[in-house]
Amino acid sequence: MIAEPRVRLGMPMDEFIAQFEKAPFEYIDGEIKPLMPNLAIHVILAQILMELLLSFKKSASITVFSEATFVLTQDPDWVAGSRVPDLVIYDRERFEQYLAQHPDWQQRPIMLVPDLCIEIISKNDQFSDVMEKVRAYLHDGVRVVWVFDPPAQTVTVFAQGSQQFTILSADDTLDGGAVVRGFRVRVGDIFAAQV
Repeated sequence: MIAEPRVRLGMPMDEFIAQFEKAPFEYIDGEIKPLMPNLAIHVILAQILMELLLSFKKSASITVFSEATFVLTQDPDWVAGSRVPDLVIYDRERFEQYLAQHPDWQQRPIMLVPDLCIEIISKNDQFSDVMEKVRAYLHDGVRVVWVFDPPAQTVTVFAQGSQQFTILSADDTLDGGAVVRGFRVRVGDIFAAQV
């Protein structure tokens, strides 16, 4: 019996960049998933979270980006997968090492898995799709995922290596733990904040 050749999932980096510039997408398990436009509540909450996290940038030694594409690579010229979380957080030292190792980093998407990914559920999101993204993040090596649900005013926290998750409501405190040291905010205050 002759074994069928294995198909290499992904695409060349230059093809990925050209296609992404035409229409942004995520590439998960060999499937291109177009990105949908964000609703106003989504944009406002992302801005609030960005401002909160940036105030911890120095003390927690983190780097924060909004809607930054990160790719999974088998080599620098081949994209095996891509993700575009609403916000990503990197340990600053780890991110600086990445920059030093990739002198052409400005010409490519980020080829480093984040330490924390944040997703904000939009009206057009399917629950199963959000859970699939969380699964993919954790499988990729993301340490922690926060999923914000504006209508329910909850935050669900998922951690690498754990089969359990935690749902935080308005009176609970979202804690940055080892990823965003010192970050502690009442969930209700995040949703109540104004632009």
